[in-house]
Order: sequence, then structure tokens, then C-alpha cells
Amino acid sequence: MTIKEKVLQELNNKQFPDLKFLFSEEVLNISIEILDELLEKEKKDFENILNIEDEKLNFNLFEDDSLLDYFWSMLNHLENVESSDKVRNIIESFRPKLQDFWNEVSYSKEYFSKYVYVNENCELDEEEKRIMYLRIKSYKDRWINLEVEKQDRIKIINKKLWKLSDKFTNNIVDEEKTFEYIIKDFDSIKNLPKEIIDIAKKAWEKKGWYLFDADPTSNQALMKYCTSWEVRKDIEKASYSTASSWEFDNRWIVLEILKLKEEKAKILWYNNFAEMSLNSKMADSPEQIFTLVEWVSSKAKLKAEDDLKELKEYFKIDKLETYDTAYYSRILKEEKYDLDEKELKKYFEFENVLNYLHSFIEKFYWISIKELKKESYNDDVRIYEISKDWNIISYYFLDAFYRKNKRPWAWADNLRDKLFLPTNKVPVVLNVCNFQKSDSWKTTLYMRDVETLFHEFWHAIHEMLSESKHSELSWFWVEWDFVELPSQLLENWVSDKESLKKLAKHVETWESISDELIAKLEKLKHFMSWVFVARQNEFALLDMTIYSSNIPDNIDDLDKHVLEIVNKYSIYHRNNEYKMYCSFNHIFGWGYSAWYYSYMWAEIIEADIFSKVKELWMFDSNVWKKLLSTIIGQWTRKKASELFFDFMWREADNKAYMDRYGI
Repeated sequence: MTIKEKVLQELNNKQFPDLKFLFSEEVLNISIEILDELLEKEKKDFENILNIEDEKLNFNLFEDDSLLDYFWSMLNHLENVESSDKVRNIIESFRPKLQDFWNEVSYSKEYFSKYVYVNENCELDEEEKRIMYLRIKSYKDRWINLEVEKQDRIKIINKKLWKLSDKFTNNIVDEEKTFEYIIKDFDSIKNLPKEIIDIAKKAWEKKGWYLFDADPTSNQALMKYCTSWEVRKDIEKASYSTASSWEFDNRWIVLEILKLKEEKAKILWYNNFAEMSLNSKMADSPEQIFTLVEWVSSKAKLKAEDDLKELKEYFKIDKLETYDTAYYSRILKEEKYDLDEKELKKYFEFENVLNYLHSFIEKFYWISIKELKKESYNDDVRIYEISKDWNIISYYFLDAFYRKNKRPWAWADNLRDKLFLPTNKVPVVLNVCNFQKSDSWKTTLYMRDVETLFHEFWHAIHEMLSESKHSELSWFWVEWDFVELPSQLLENWVSDKESLKKLAKHVETWESISDELIAKLEKLKHFMSWVFVARQNEFALLDMTIYSSNIPDNIDDLDKHVLEIVNKYSIYHRNNEYKMYCSFNHIFGWGYSAWYYSYMWAEIIEADIFSKVKELWMFDSNVWKKLLSTIIGQWTRKKASELFFDFMWREADNKAYMDRYGI
């Protein structure tokens, strides 16, 4: 059997894929050839459907078990977690061909007419009707009846945007791979957590110095524990100037992205890209977002100023620099509120946190999470089989720890979605995080890391427990200012007292977290929280403003434009060096353009739902059953507003959100 035949056999395997083999050098060497062949098959399948007489059409003809999508997802995942020139070249070489085909399908009037015929003439069940509605709507949203010249221009724009977004993200990854910061003075870092010092020392052991790379956990620790303000300033500057100069300069890419997105929006008769982005969201208009977020932002800035005032008064500081906030906040927590984050971290040992997370999800959703002993592309990858009612409903894998060639951030995704087909292939869902792994002993997590793990796992569970038999009624089809609701909801099980007593066990003594320590956490639940809220609102308003206002003419004007927006909404005054937007991957590299607001939007409705969950009891199996039947298992069988109403029996309000943050 040839390598190509082995690859195709593995892609048709219904079980968990052999990622070690599929990501091997020998497979990568022929991956373009395989992708080309799979693409040709997809093109033929597409042509075959176009040639079918309308009277012979049925819904199932459009259900596509795409090996191309599957293999393509794998290669993109590999680039995300083990970035290399080889994989990147494969993706960049093949992507234009794939985009050409997707453009052809997306603007095929013949194909669209087939959908319309099936919708109007075939017998469909309720889910099939919903899917056809969404498919037809997506064609109408693209203005399928546009003149050919305008369609051709949009196809060109789509290809350019895809390439630019990739380049934007790659520049961030590539610059962060080169980042190294050497510290020779041990006294300035002696208060850092021991495991971070050990990793930094090991990296530069020959010299006896300490080498820090772009690991977010190490950099956050420097901002909190390093006594040298010069070091803290350097680390902060590195974070907000990433990909803003020289070979990795993203500014021209941002400018081009903004121009192309505005052009596309105006071809489709929107005033700006923000209006176009909101077409498929819960929110109605940019004006609605500005009204909501600016109102919360005004409250947040007042509260944040009180938090910063407390720091200034306690430490007798006239001016608090941005790079001082985390440092002095940490000391204030320790001295005034008697809470040591390094001690708190000892209660969140990685294995115990993971076991707790899995065990209570198993209990409340009557599922089995069984770890599989399989090799993968990295030894740290954990692979699981998820079963319900003795049937495997999904495979899941977790890639939890930071690596230098791995994209930063944390996310959920799938390699293979569910399809209502005779193949019965099992979905493959994943989480990626960037926690710092201990080299010497058990890995412990900061409380925010635990929230991240819960958040991303709930995205995965949301996908795995979708009760629809069709992939199109799960995952990415739900309104994207609703999609963060379930993931943010589960974060509450990290901080609630009842859950903490079960979750938090000391890594050395195995004792549960004390009532005294929980009381300290409760007392501090609003501590500096509005600084965070104000920061998130700043990002949301920057995003919405930049996609709804006039596009600058050049890079210098772009810098000025962004700085004006930031200084309008930020609690800090920023200078010309501040170019955070060059690494704002959510809105220029990922799909969050003109809807970064969705994090706050989702949290408002999530806080409302959690207030009801608390009222009913957060460990009541009936509550979990109701969540599954109304929200978690439903995805987009209905509109998001209807899913919310099904659980709450009323419209949403923001009282619980404001209570959460102490207003």
C-alpha cells in the first residue's frame, strides 16, 4: 500500500485519527498532491449535483462527507500548534485553489436554485427546514443575484482577505518566536514563582542568567512579581508593540484589511463593514452596540478609577504607570487582604482540576469521558472517547501546554464534525490552551487558567452534546454574540464556594481549600475587576469604531486614528509607542471583526441565566437537564433569543451583570 493510499484509508477511518502518522514528514511531503485530488473529487461532486434534474433532488444529496475539509482542518490545526515553514507553505500554496472553489459554490445561482427547489418542493422535517432556511439565507446575504462583475470582485476580495488574515497571525507568531529577554539580576525576580524561575534558569543555564521567552504565564509573572520597573516596562512594551515594525509589521496589513472589508460591505449595500458583520448576530446595529458598551464603559471607568485610587493611596504614589498596576495590585492583595496568589495556585493542580471538570460533567450530563492511550503529534496531547447511553458521540483531545512554535491564546475547534450520513464517523473536537507546564513537579494553575480550561471545555461540550443529527445545526451556525454564553457560564463553577470546596485541593496536603481562603476570595471578587471590564470595553469599542468609521489613508494616519480611539475609551493615556492593534488577532486574524463586543453581550445574558441557576441550585440535576434541553443541546435549532427565552421565560436584562461587578 502506498503512502497516499494509507492516508486516504486513515481519513476514512471512523475512529480517532492517527495524527502522528498524518502529521509525519512522509505525509506532509505528498499533502499537496492529496489535497489536489480531494479537491478534484469535490468539484466533480458539485458538478454532478448541478446536473441532477430538479425533480430528482432531495435533501440528502447535499449532505457532504468531505475528506477535503477533514484533511484541511488537520493541516491548519498542525500549523496552529506546531508552526513550521513546511506546513505554512502547504497551506499558502493550496489555499487559493480552495478559495476559488468555495467562491464558485458560494456564488453559483444554479446551486442556489437547487436549494430553493428542495425547500419549496421536497418533504422536509423541522431540522431540515431550518437548515434549508439557513442555507438560503446565507446565499441571500451574499446577494446571489449581484451582477457578475461585482461577484467577481467579491471573490477577489475574499481571497485577499484570507491571505492577509493568515499573514497577520503568522507575523504575531513569528515575532513571538524570536522574543527573548535576559535578566542577570536575580534579586529583581527572586519573588517570582519557583517553577518560572527554574524554567528561565534552565533556558540560560550556561551563563547563569535567566532567559524569558513569550510564554504568557512567565510574562504575567514578571509584571506581578519583578521588582524592577524597567523590566516591567520592557515586557509591557513588548506585548503592545508586537508585530508593529520591521519584517513583521502588521500595520499595512490592517490598513488593507479595513479597506477591503469596507469595499465588500459597500458592494453589498451596507454603509460599513460593522453593519455587514451584525447581519447575522443578535445585535441589530453598531449604534445599539455603542449605546450599550459606552454606557457600561462609563460605569466601568468610574469604578476602575476607584480601584486605581486605592493603589495610589496605599502605596503613596502620585502617578501609577500602566506597567505598575499588576505589580502593586498583587502586593496590595498580599498585604492588605492577606491573599497570596502563589499559595492560592497550589490548590489548582492540573490533574485534579481536569478530573474534577470531567467528573461533574459526566455526572450531570450522563456521559462517559474515557482517556485513550494513543500516540499523537505531541506527548502532552490527551485523547478521550466521549460516550452517552453506551454510544460514542465524539472524540475529544486537549493540547494544554505552552510551546514556542504554538500560537498563543486558547480555543476550541473540531477536525471532523457530525454528519447525518451512513458513514457514522465520530466527530473529533479539540481544545488548545497555553498553560505553563512544570519541569520538575506537578503542574499547578492560576485561578484564571482554571477558568480558561473550564471555558474552552464548555465550548467543546456545547459541540459534543448537540442533540441535532445534523452538523449544520451545531457549532458555528449559532449567532456569534450568543456562542460565548455557555463557555462563560461554566466559569462560575470555578469561583463559587460550593464548587471550590470540591475543586480546590492543596497539591501537597490534598486538603480542600479553607473557608477562610474562600472568604478572602469572596471579599476580593470585585477587586480590580472594573479595570478588566474597562479594558474589555476599550477593545470592543476600538473594534466597532474602526470598522464603522472612515478608513485612514495611510499607516501614519492609521496609528493616529487607533490612538485617538484608545485614548477616548481607555482608563490610561497611551503614547505613540502603543500599537496593540497590530497583534489584535481576534479582529484581524480571526473572525471577530466588528463583534468583539460579543464577550460582554454574552456575559450579560450569561449572568442573567446564572442568577437563575443559582436560585434553583447549581448542582441540581434538573437544572442541568433544563440547560441541555433549552440551550446546550440546541445550538441553532432556533434563534438564540428563543433559546434564552426557553430557559428564562422572559427577555434578558442586565441587572445580574451589574450586580456581579458591584454596581
